Amino acid sequence: MKKICFVLTVSTGINYGSIFANPRVRNNEDLKDYFSKDYNVSINYIRDKDSVDYLVVPNPFTPFDNENNLPIIQVPAKLFMTNDFEEIKNHIDNYFATN
Repeated sequence: MKKICFVLTVSTGINYGSIFANPRVRNNEDLKDYFSKDYNVSINYIRDKDSVDYLVVPNPFTPFDNENNLPIIQVPAKLFMTNDFEEIKNHIDNYFATN
C-alpha cells in the first residue's frame, strides 16, 4: 500500500506554516479516515517525513524543505479548504495513473 503524507503544516524555523488560519485547532482526522481505505496515510509531515513515500501538498503552500526529496503530488489548496475529499482523491489517483 502506498504511504502518503498530507503536508498541511510544516516548520518554517521560528513558526509553523499552514493553509489553515489556526492549524492547532484544525482536526484532520476526517481527512485521514477517508483516505485510509486506499492508502497508508499520515497527516503529520514533521513526525512522519522519514517513513512515507509521497507527499500530498496543497498548491499554493508555504515553502518547506523536502528533506528526503520525496515525490510531490500537488492538489489545489481550495479543495482542502472545502473538504472536497473526492476531488483530492481524483488528483492523487491521476498522479499514480500517469507516473
